[in-house]
Amino acid sequence: MLLIHGSTQTGHSCWNKVVPLLAEKYHVILPDCRGHGQSNNPAMTYSFKEHAADMVSLIRELGFERVHIVGHSNGGNIALVMLVEYPDVVQTCVVQAGNAWVSPDLIEKEPRIFDPEVVAREDSLWMEEMIALHSPTHGLNYWRDLLALTVKEIISEPNYTPADLQKVSRPALIVQGEFDRVNAFNKHAQFIARYIPAAELWIPSGIGHNVQDEILKDWMEHITGFLARRGTNVNDRLHRYKLEHHSDERNGIFDVRMDEYGILNGTVLTEGMYAEAVSLVEEVLAADQVKILLNPDTPWALINRPVEDLRSQPSVLAERVSQARMGEAACVLESGSEWSQIRLEHDGYIGWLHTASLFICGAGKAESYQRGGNAIVSASQAEARDDAGLRIQKIPFATLVHVVESDVEDSLIQLPDGRIWQVKTSDLLSLDQRPRPTPEGISQTLELIRRFCGVPYLWGGRTPYGYDCSGLSGTFYAFMGVAIPRDADQQFLVGAVVDDEPQPGDLLFFGEDEGGLDIGFHITHVAISLGKGEFIHANSTDWGISYNSFDSANKQYWAWLDKNYRGARRFR
Repeated sequence: MLLIHGSTQTGHSCWNKVVPLLAEKYHVILPDCRGHGQSNNPAMTYSFKEHAADMVSLIRELGFERVHIVGHSNGGNIALVMLVEYPDVVQTCVVQAGNAWVSPDLIEKEPRIFDPEVVAREDSLWMEEMIALHSPTHGLNYWRDLLALTVKEIISEPNYTPADLQKVSRPALIVQGEFDRVNAFNKHAQFIARYIPAAELWIPSGIGHNVQDEILKDWMEHITGFLARRGTNVNDRLHRYKLEHHSDERNGIFDVRMDEYGILNGTVLTEGMYAEAVSLVEEVLAADQVKILLNPDTPWALINRPVEDLRSQPSVLAERVSQARMGEAACVLESGSEWSQIRLEHDGYIGWLHTASLFICGAGKAESYQRGGNAIVSASQAEARDDAGLRIQKIPFATLVHVVESDVEDSLIQLPDGRIWQVKTSDLLSLDQRPRPTPEGISQTLELIRRFCGVPYLWGGRTPYGYDCSGLSGTFYAFMGVAIPRDADQQFLVGAVVDDEPQPGDLLFFGEDEGGLDIGFHITHVAISLGKGEFIHANSTDWGISYNSFDSANKQYWAWLDKNYRGARRFR
């Protein structure tokens, strides 16, 4: 591993905290760049390209074919030059606090920062540090020359274009502190990561320029994690394949890598994904340890509670990624006494929920129960009572239920596990009366949805206890018997494009430019059109379900929504 230091530093002064930790696993090369520390500078030059050529010569002289490169600040720029122009020596590359082009703010502010007279007058500690690091080799006043050489280069180079970066073929991790005083303003890291194919980006929040010094533990975890994912040609191939074919884990898990002994490890969703992974490696040992979650022996289950949170991890403290409603079918991928990992069959969502909320059964039983669903909850919440008449649960809107007996006042519904609950018949709508996604059916369903204005916003929510934006839009269509994907960005991709004025029931989508670089947008929000420029949506600004309008004269106008509106989609 080659560590390249920043401007006016030395290898030791820049990397002294990380070297002992990295040296436990890697052979660490820690040079002083030309004209720094103990390295001479016979021509009195300073060039990123010259420094890069020096590093390549050093690697070759030491007898290495490729190295993992980590560069910080100006060292990050040197690392970037090596990544672009010397890929044959690069195994992986971490560009930290670097820039691919010279932005106007650098030209404006850097000359004063690197002015020797300003440094002597206003930053004596930096001056004394440079004297201590460089004077034994270069003389007492060399620090002045070094500043002059450095600033001339950093306001001139590098000047890589998106086309240059798109040619990079080696694995790259781009790191930049959120409050990096040099690079954050013009989003230099985002620019580099946007154009280098398969580059990874890490912007630690609340951190400045020297990430490795400010958060050493997190830095080590991210660097070593990157190397574990991308540090060998096989693992980089597996990673790039995942990005191309299985990047969205909402649609399946493909997490495979090869360890140092040549054994495949990890988890995939299906046997087909396992075959894909095997095809990407030259040889697989019989002792591979890849877990296949969906196989012929995977059990099925039905949700046996009115509503259950779906978590990202088996903990009540983990993120709620969605919710499951009673009677929905799932495949049980992993099961324990307290938590089970499932895949909901209607939208493919994967997450963890309480094992006690599941009724384990075969696929046939699950399909039979769902075919027996003959009514849907039309009330906000249908109160359920046991055989003694005691109120025991509330079943949320849009839940499909199996009515086994009914009269004018009450209906008996059967749960997946066979228990019988009593609900008011008026809280249900028989499926033969269910509205369809026609103008009349949409109008009827919108009247029911309007009842939820003021219901709290709940990340992952799909019930009147709380909705998130796509949970509300998905429930709206589910009530009419139309299944749409779970999340807003997924819904945007599959709905029919609306070219004319959005009609009631159309879904309206919103999203900001990615990274603020005007290079595209990412859908982050969805609302339900009420027609005539008005809509209803669950949002975290009002922290609930509310109305808004595209009409700037309307008191419910919201400028952000107007500015970031990305189009409408229709589902039928």
